[in-house]
Amino acid sequence: MRLLHIIRNPNDTTPIEIAKVQSKEHDVALLLLHDAVYMKPGLKTYACRDDAEARGVTAHECVGYDRIVQMLFEYDRVVSW
Repeated sequence: MRLLHIIRNPNDTTPIEIAKVQSKEHDVALLLLHDAVYMKPGLKTYACRDDAEARGVTAHECVGYDRIVQMLFEYDRVVSW
């Protein structure tokens, strides 16, 4: 199963912990928005291009809004934190 976790709050580590456990059996990716683009979770990670550019972050693969919409349909489950 393909799982996408959308994370906005960099202070909440619960989504990362859950995603790491799920990644042992599933294809898991993270989409970081807002200040969460500062996170370095160690999993397959994407960042909203506008949010990353606004904060000067270059550590992740950046995606635009069109790609984010595509991702919502490509993954079997989407969880927003």
